[in-house]
Amino acid sequence: LKFTDAVDRSFTLPWHLVKTWKGMETLIRQAFVNIERIGPHVANGHYHLLGPNNEIILPQVWDIVVQP
Repeated sequence: LKFTDAVDRSFTLPWHLVKTWKGMETLIRQAFVNIERIGPHVANGHYHLLGPNNEIILPQVWDIVVQP
């Protein structure tokens, strides 16, 4: 899965780690541990994930909507 974060860093994430919301959330939180201003907000779940057309992907539908 290709992922670009709020500070414009790009990641390629293995599908088996991010196919569930819990897995994706874990990697996102790890990526922001040392980012001063945004990190604490991310740790508290204050973020949205956007699809390729800038639509918000809700955690409740992550497993259904996101595909490798």
